[in-house]
Amino acid sequence: MGRPAGQALHRLERSLGGLKFAVVVIAVFSVLMAAGTLLESWYGTDFANRAVYKNWPFILVQAAMLVSVCFAAFLRLPPKRRLAGFYVVHLGLVLVGLGSLVTWISGVDGTILLRPNEPARRVVLDADLLRISHGDGRRSTYRLPYAALERDLGAAAPGFSLGRYLPFAEKELSWEEPAAPLPPGVPAHSSRYALEGGPGVSETFVLALHPEAGQFPSSLKLGPLSVNYLPEGLAPCFGRPSASGAILFDGAAGECFAPEERGIPVVRTSGGKRFLVLRRGGEVLTFFPDLSPWPMDGDMNPRAGGAWRAFSRGLFEGSPNLFLFGRSLAYHDRDRGRWVLEEFGDGGIGLPWMGLTIRLLRHSDREVPRLVPVGTLPLQRDGSLVRGRTRAVEVLADGRSFWVTDDAPLSLLIGGRRTTFALRKEALTLPYELVLSRFRMDKDPGTDNPASYESFVSLFTEDGPRDAHIFMNNPLKHGGLTFYQASYSQGPDGSYSSTLSVNMDRGRGLKYLGSLLLVAGTVAHYLLNRRPGPPARRAPAPPAGLP
Repeated sequence: MGRPAGQALHRLERSLGGLKFAVVVIAVFSVLMAAGTLLESWYGTDFANRAVYKNWPFILVQAAMLVSVCFAAFLRLPPKRRLAGFYVVHLGLVLVGLGSLVTWISGVDGTILLRPNEPARRVVLDADLLRISHGDGRRSTYRLPYAALERDLGAAAPGFSLGRYLPFAEKELSWEEPAAPLPPGVPAHSSRYALEGGPGVSETFVLALHPEAGQFPSSLKLGPLSVNYLPEGLAPCFGRPSASGAILFDGAAGECFAPEERGIPVVRTSGGKRFLVLRRGGEVLTFFPDLSPWPMDGDMNPRAGGAWRAFSRGLFEGSPNLFLFGRSLAYHDRDRGRWVLEEFGDGGIGLPWMGLTIRLLRHSDREVPRLVPVGTLPLQRDGSLVRGRTRAVEVLADGRSFWVTDDAPLSLLIGGRRTTFALRKEALTLPYELVLSRFRMDKDPGTDNPASYESFVSLFTEDGPRDAHIFMNNPLKHGGLTFYQASYSQGPDGSYSSTLSVNMDRGRGLKYLGSLLLVAGTVAHYLLNRRPGPPARRAPAPPAGLP
């Protein structure tokens, strides 16, 4: 090696092992740590991991710190006795760095959800996976980037391609053109309503009948009020007089009538069930309107899907039931003992329950309402996300854009074959099972704020069952994994489920040893370089003759 090259290498060694480089690296590391702490408090742990802690810049800074430590020790060779503590400290720093690298490469960091008395063995990890079931029977998995912000995937396959990936998104309502035309007579209208009442009562919802609007229901329950969304042609049926309370509806012709209008008797079986028989040409349809709107076969099974239906209005007169038909509504007024049919105008329509008022915000006879994911920054409140809880991947096929989300798979007909997309978390299946036997939570006196919570768990392995008590600073350790109490959730029935964080740190031994060396090296460096103080001065003797 020539002299200029050797001098350049020597300058590089002194720069990498010098104080200036170390100060710069430590300063950058401190800034990133502060930024990560702030992002974690605002946007949640997952966002902070994606943006800082598990991102390449932060990893490269840690690698630069390790390089600085190694070169700082290298420049002080050959070994000197007074620098023994210095060497031990730097060896400890190297071991801590190597332990962190081992943890990052081969460690496990996930969560497991334990529901009451349900065996669980699936540990959910951080990475997002797009699983694709192709129409020809093939299955493929696409590993999504561990990114904090929107990322363009740019991946293509026969018949489709993958567009944007949204790690944090919110669903927004969009009204779009249908993908395919519908046969004549198929109801396809959709509506958006606002239900308002007393203080704190405000609900906005979308109801749809279009076959492509699978994200929206045709009925829902709002407290004691049942809301049903029906074809527009059924609206006049609720205003027709009917002594029997039964109504027959022809969906193909869009007409309805009471049985007595056509001389159709409503009779009872020996068991007291009402039924009627409708004869149309050579077809005989038997209805039990108090049991089902569809005609029944000989085994009393509904024959759904036909044009004719029969229903009994009396079934809906004893409790709050609201029927919506797009631009109109119907309900039974118990005080006046009759059915009310009204059409929406510019204002709202008052309902006879709890001072409620309903307004029609939007109605479409053909457009399809869809919830479209839109990328956003997450928002954390009280330790949980309140915004950005949806992950989504855009699928481009047949010149259109579709979305698959982590809570709704996507099924498309591509090349005449059904292809299914599902967005899932990477998971680890344990060779044993955990069962939550009991969950206990203590609250602060006089409040509903949890003071502490703990899980009583049964561990089932090949060697037999084992009971464990998991709470703060008392984890369960088994098979190289450590289970910590992380959080909890409450179901609709009031029961509690427990969420445990699952950790495997294969670099823990190196980090522990490195930490011990740091302490030992610091003490040794102090002792080896301690300098004795100056000797104490004796006070001069007083002159002779003085006391």
